[in-house]
Amino acid sequence: MRILILAPWSFRVPSNGGQLRANAIVTAYQNAGHQVQWAGFYHSAETPQREVWPTDIALSPRVMSTFDGFPAHERRSEMSWWNAVAKTSDNFESFVNTVRNAKPDVIQFEEIALWPVVNRLRKEGYLNGVTIVHSSYNFETLAWRHRATATADVTPETLLSISEYEREISQECDLIVTVSEGDAQEFRNIGAANICVAPNGVTAPPCASGNVMGAYMSSRVPYAIFVSSAHPPNAHGIVDLAAQVDGHPLLHGEIVICGKVGSLMRTSLQSRKAGRILERCRYLGWVDDAMLGVLYADARVVILPKLYSGGSNLKTAEAIASGRPIVATRLAFEGFETSVDLPEIRIADEPNEFWNLVDQYLSADQITAPRSPDATKSLLWHNCLQPMIDAVTATQQSLST
Repeated sequence: MRILILAPWSFRVPSNGGQLRANAIVTAYQNAGHQVQWAGFYHSAETPQREVWPTDIALSPRVMSTFDGFPAHERRSEMSWWNAVAKTSDNFESFVNTVRNAKPDVIQFEEIALWPVVNRLRKEGYLNGVTIVHSSYNFETLAWRHRATATADVTPETLLSISEYEREISQECDLIVTVSEGDAQEFRNIGAANICVAPNGVTAPPCASGNVMGAYMSSRVPYAIFVSSAHPPNAHGIVDLAAQVDGHPLLHGEIVICGKVGSLMRTSLQSRKAGRILERCRYLGWVDDAMLGVLYADARVVILPKLYSGGSNLKTAEAIASGRPIVATRLAFEGFETSVDLPEIRIADEPNEFWNLVDQYLSADQITAPRSPDATKSLLWHNCLQPMIDAVTATQQSLST
């Protein structure tokens, strides 16, 4: 098959969960023998050229004038910007040319943002005979409601637009790929008929490679590790869970915070109330993969304190594959329910119970032995994405006969 993948960002240098999954999807299709082309949509003023593929599509400066021409109530929706992308002639022509050059049997768009573009391509006849696949990273109607709960910065117009997008996608796309059975059921509830679940995974388990920082960390107090990008629901999850504790359930060690989530945690409205936990946090910021492997290897426990839906849960896959003990909320294991019963994985949604479990690992005399690598083979990307490849192949074949 000839497959064209469209993404609302470039993923040449992947950093966030969506980019990592998109990269893995391209590799999985290629390894299965399919011809794959892709185009990420990017803002040239914000994206270094070294992070852009030659096939990527740059934002047209005319998009803003298109957006400014929308009625005020439409501009209050964050999704209206993507409607403007679809309606801006030179941007849309770039997508048309990409489709013409690729001559795809299948077009797959990552996340919902590019639905207005794909929908216009479909309505104007550019995708006749092409199988249309939506690659979903969340059921966004629910995820954005949770985001509104966590940050209170989501307009009602945005929530309405997202709900409309997903209903249209459910009715018009030939196949929807989700990362969890829960998301799949939400799509079924709004009329989707052909759904495949392909969970998130890892390229390889994070592993230690010997590092001065690793020796420095292990020579200090025992630590738990929390890894996250600057994703608001993740930041609010750990802070809110910390703010809800009674007394001082965390008496030992410290929490090492890796990734760009730290700045959001420190500026959270609940940060003062969460001080009994946050005062034990050490913020390292972004660390490279080698360093992260060392930090995982020496951690007493990995914490996944997720209270709000949304995000790819890639860090859950990474945490499981690391072999370290995990203390997590049940929501953090959305899409990874089959791994909950693995050794040294503890699920706790009640704040005091959560932090008491963390403290038990930090106060232990020695580090817990890692889980067997055999327990995490199913988390490798090529295993996780095989159901997607099978479903796309079957859907394309059934529509072409």
